[in-house]
Amino acid sequence: MRARLARLRELQESPVMDHALSASRVAMQPDGSRLIKFFFGEELPFVSHGSGVFVYDADGRRYLDGCSGAVTANLGHADPEILQVMAEQAERITFAHRGTFHSEQSEKLAERLGAMTGYPYVFLCNSGSEAVETALRLTLQYWRERGEPDRARFLSHAVSYHGATLGGLSLSGHPQRRWVAEALLHGFNELIPPYAYRFAEGRDDAAFTAFLTKRAAEALDSHGSGAAGVVVEPVGGAAGGAITPPDGYLPALAELCRERGLPLIADEVMTGLGRTGTMLASQHWDVRPDLVVLGKGMGAGYTPVSAVLVSEHVVDAIAAGTASVTNGHTYGGNPLGSAVALAVLEAVESRNLVANAAERGKQLRAGLEELAARHEVIGEVRGLGLLQGLELVSDPVTRSPGDPVGSLTRSAVLAARERGLLVYPATGGINDAILVAPPLTVTAEETDLLLALLDDALSAMSQCTRARA
Repeated sequence: MRARLARLRELQESPVMDHALSASRVAMQPDGSRLIKFFFGEELPFVSHGSGVFVYDADGRRYLDGCSGAVTANLGHADPEILQVMAEQAERITFAHRGTFHSEQSEKLAERLGAMTGYPYVFLCNSGSEAVETALRLTLQYWRERGEPDRARFLSHAVSYHGATLGGLSLSGHPQRRWVAEALLHGFNELIPPYAYRFAEGRDDAAFTAFLTKRAAEALDSHGSGAAGVVVEPVGGAAGGAITPPDGYLPALAELCRERGLPLIADEVMTGLGRTGTMLASQHWDVRPDLVVLGKGMGAGYTPVSAVLVSEHVVDAIAAGTASVTNGHTYGGNPLGSAVALAVLEAVESRNLVANAAERGKQLRAGLEELAARHEVIGEVRGLGLLQGLELVSDPVTRSPGDPVGSLTRSAVLAARERGLLVYPATGGINDAILVAPPLTVTAEETDLLLALLDDALSAMSQCTRARA
């Protein structure tokens, strides 16, 4: 365990850790475009249009969007109801700064979010990273309003991802994304991850939960009066691939926070608003965090929008003090984004998409388990609802990832794309994994097609491995 955690720290501080990126580069020089891309010189298809769960490139080739873009397009593509709302709102007004005007659209959006989730207050932002930063700032302000300004230490997991801004990266246990900015970051990511496949070390769920809880309590207590709160992904996303904690862990972590009077912040940017088969993933364990961060599926790819759900006691402390929140962003709560997000939420409810995510999630999970029984490259299937992850291994006995780490992920993504299926890479520098997360609108027939395409891609990977051997 200590060796694994030490290796994570080493990876975070060294550019050498960037194995998956270097393995995927096609060329090191720009291709003549002025646009800075993820990988210089990499050739990607140009997107043309989308319809439902399918995306089409400029050459007319169809792809089943098996990952909702970046686990974002919860309603699929070109939804006519959402497009109509976008057009109608754009004809009225698209932007008004919330420091000058209130807007009917943002008020209605906050009301709908509160009704759907049970939270009394909502702060609107533009992106998941911004919303994470806002949650941190609201928590810091909460402590300052209470006269405890020294509480500034947050704790998060050693395998996690919480955003691309400095606060979010300080929380993130994602070496590939941390290393460039490491000199500016805090080491908040010190909790042992609830990642049984690589960290349980033979413990069953109950023993692993007890171990995790004990170590989390020790970490919290080591910071004493400097501890500010805990940030957790109820189901992990980009750093490890749908890492799902043992059933008792999230309730135990929430209890640790309650005992110490510390806010629990749930990062549900990827999991929130139906993705896992419940409105919030934390509801699977009957946990009510003090703050919840939403993004991605809130705008469903139709608009950049995010939010922080905030409990009464946090807002009450601010209201009793300065009665002012200075944090904010230029486009936060703009009328166009708010109107579109409201339409997305209405679609999620009226079309029973949370229930569909639960039902299609069972079908998807069963199909992935069947694939795992036939493809040795799959070390584990995990996740909830329509957020499923595949851990990829070069050896199922030793559970070794690819060599270099990330190479199996890259191979899977490319093999799937070549067959008209999009899946999401979810390797944080210590493992190989992909996310399978189609839109919440996916049908039974489309789920079967996804599984068939993935089966074909995995078979192609196996053939390539045998050929190299």
